[in-house]
Parts: sequence; structure tokens; C-alpha cells
Amino acid sequence: MTFEGKYYNGQSSKGMPAQIALLPHGLQIDYWAGEAYGSVHWEVAGIHQSEFNDVTTLLRYGKFPQQSISVVDPGFREALQQQYRGAAFLKSGYSSVLGMGCAGIGALALGLLGLLVAFVVWGIPALADRVAMHFPESYERQLGEQLYTKMLQGYQVNDEKTAALNAYLNELDTNLDYPITAAVVKSDDVNAFAVPGGYVVVYEGILDKMEHHEELAALMGHELAHIQNRHSLRAMARSLSYYMLASVLFGDVSGVAAVLVDNASALRNLEYSRSLELEADREGLELLRRNELNEQGVILLMERLQSGSESEMLAFVSTHPNTGDRIKVLNDLIGEKKQSIKENPELERYWKQLKR
Repeated sequence: MTFEGKYYNGQSSKGMPAQIALLPHGLQIDYWAGEAYGSVHWEVAGIHQSEFNDVTTLLRYGKFPQQSISVVDPGFREALQQQYRGAAFLKSGYSSVLGMGCAGIGALALGLLGLLVAFVVWGIPALADRVAMHFPESYERQLGEQLYTKMLQGYQVNDEKTAALNAYLNELDTNLDYPITAAVVKSDDVNAFAVPGGYVVVYEGILDKMEHHEELAALMGHELAHIQNRHSLRAMARSLSYYMLASVLFGDVSGVAAVLVDNASALRNLEYSRSLELEADREGLELLRRNELNEQGVILLMERLQSGSESEMLAFVSTHPNTGDRIKVLNDLIGEKKQSIKENPELERYWKQLKR
């Protein structure tokens, strides 16, 4: 049985008129290219399904560059089914799905829905996290400045204590890749948070709870670790990933930054995973060691916060959970080894200004 169609040799996009014969072991294709005549044989095992519809059949053959044929004849598909019954290239994926029945199609649909839900719940935030990890530092600093400015609009800044806190930070060896800018805001809340790009906001309420400047150094080390390791930026990106995705989908790439800035207030309520909190704790402890300050400062800070009243602790505990577990880990890290402690009159002086 012979059918008329077009033959494509895989090297030219131009189809050549062809006669296609169905032989027992494959297709015999005789084609004309201008005045030239050619003939190829396709073994059944090498034929690949391309497309079947009510009128046109497209088949491919071999490896790259693949040959192909196109036959506009509804009888061609029926002839193929009769001649090569059970051949792999005749098994339509669409037909396979229909053959699954209602229960099978329902299960497939549920599986696809599950994959979609999994991508929305875990995939999009994870993608936003990876994007945040690769932000250029200059862009992060610019974004952080906008977030910091926006954030402070809702607070009254204590200028005298802000100057003292920045002087205190300048005296510390912070080992940070970013220039540091900090502000002390007038609030009784026991809280502090990091802003991407090297910015920190500290509430007067948490300063009032402290009795030793090593506690402040531990707190600053903790918050600066969130900045250095981009915990704040990543947490914001994850929590706002759906808004950011919408900005990208609608072609407003600059809207990504706008989404973050418009949600600057989310910074004070960011929650970090247990592993990120412990990482920040370890680096806070390392800051004390690097500056030869009493390592117990980090333990005193944690214990003081843990012993506060429920109203005092509400803000800090909501964003820094598992305080008891973290104290145990920090005590294990400190161990019994005696550490050299060096007096630092400058840090003491700035600390006194903060406690006025």
C-alpha cells in the first residue's frame, strides 16, 4: 500500500514530494528533489511518533538530524495501525491517558495538582531564597538603605544613644563586609532586628534590660551575623516571594525592590529557622572572643531575656524562639576553657552613654 506525502531529510527545511510504501519491516520512501530521485528505508524500530490528528500524520526517524515525513491522508494512520500493530511509535500518549479510565485520570490529575501545590508552597520560596543569596552587595546596600529609612519613619530616634551605639560598634572588631549603621529608637519593646546591607535597629527596651556591655556586644554580634549571612534578606525574600513572583510575571522587575521596601515593617517580625538562629548565636559568641570580651555576655543576654515578663518578651521571643535550647548550645561552645579578657575603656564609656 502506497501513500503520497512530503519527505524532509533533516538537513533542509524544504519538504520533497514522496511516495511512501508500507513494507513488512518498515517504510520505503521514494522522493524527488527537483530532477534528482532518492530512496530511503525506515526500519520500524527507528521510527518515532511526532503527531497524529484526524487528517495529518507526522513521523520522525533516526537520530539528530532526524528525517521526517508528513502525510495528509486519514487512511494513512489506519494503514499503519494494521501493518505495524503494537509498534512503539503508534502508542499515543494521549490515548494512553484515555486508556487509564476515570479513576486513572483522576489520580493523574491529583498527582499533578500535588506537584503544583508543592511548587507553590516550597518551590517559590526556595527560588526566592536562592535569588536573594546572589544579590550584588552594592544593590543589597542600596535596598537596605531604603528599607532602613522606611522603617525608621514609624519611630522616634534617640539621637544621643544612636551616636553612642554607632561609636560602640566602630570600636568593635566586627569582621563585617558591610559598613555598619545603627539606630536606637524610643520604644519599651524588648527587641532588635537586622536590616539587609549593614543596618541595625535597636529598641531602648532591650538596652534597659541589659546590665553589662558584653550583652550588647553579643546582641550586636548576633544581629550582624544575620546581615553578613544575608539571613534578613533571604527571610524577607521567602516571606514575600509570591508578591515578588507576581511583579516578575507582570513584567515589573523593578517592582521586586518596591515590594520589599513597601513591606519594610516585616523586618521587625522576621522569623529565622533554628539553624540560622544558632549560626547567628555562634558568630555573636565569636565576636566576643575576637574582641577579648567576657563570653558569658551572650549567656547573660539570653538568660535575661528568658526571665522577662510575658509582655516584655513577646516581641523578642516571637522572632527568636528556642531560647532555652540556644543557651545550652552556647554553654557547650564556651565549655570550661578560660578565655583571656581585656578591659576596653572606650566600650565602657559608650556603654555608659547608652544607659543614661
